[in-house]
Amino acid sequence: MTTKTLNIKIPDIGIHYWTLMILATTIGEIVGNLISRNLGLGYSTGSIILISSYIVSIFAIVISGKENAVVYWILIVLGNIAGTNCADFITIAPLQLGTIWGSLLVMGILTSILIVWKLVAPKSTIDSGLNRTTFFLYWFAILVSSTFGTTSGDFLSNDTSLGAGGGTILLILILLVIALLNRFTKVSKELCYWLALVAVHPIGATIGNYISKPAGLNFGNIWTSIVLVTLFLLIFTLKKKYTKKEKHLIT
Repeated sequence: MTTKTLNIKIPDIGIHYWTLMILATTIGEIVGNLISRNLGLGYSTGSIILISSYIVSIFAIVISGKENAVVYWILIVLGNIAGTNCADFITIAPLQLGTIWGSLLVMGILTSILIVWKLVAPKSTIDSGLNRTTFFLYWFAILVSSTFGTTSGDFLSNDTSLGAGGGTILLILILLVIALLNRFTKVSKELCYWLALVAVHPIGATIGNYISKPAGLNFGNIWTSIVLVTLFLLIFTLKKKYTKKEKHLIT
């Protein structure tokens, strides 16, 4: 009896990947705020709708057994939008944990996911390919990492003297350190990938806050969303050849 192999792929992880990831996290921050605030859906309703859409999309991929770079990035953006609403649900209302306790809670969940991953499938990695179990864990971790990005990004932007601009600079420096560790040390590339994701997601939140809010450029959620989505599509299209170099995410 043969087991169906899912044709799930992830783009090569390089500069182009991280550029799109930063844009995706920033889009998630702005569009998430647009949905919950400008459209008046609120954090609870917005979270339910977005998480449901995210989960349905993941199951649709597993059932179809196919994915490409376009689908991958749609899921990344959707996960970041959902994560923004989840973060506001946790920190503002109805849970009202605040940015510090909210960040600690979400980081604890993310750490637990990765520990479970290594316990149930220690040989399943981003490079070697993921089985069905770790595929779901991967996308759950993306959602939780995005949620942490907003809680911690809002903490830096609103609850420290750094503000959105200073918070962005600090996070970029941290990301640079992680890149150097990945390049010049024997630290696990898998660990560096997740550390980079944890750093990238709050970068999206701080950049989004700086561009859209009165404390920064004050462009607002609508115009900022339009500009960011256009820029994302432009970079993705110009680098279309990038999609020809893909790695299997599920085997």
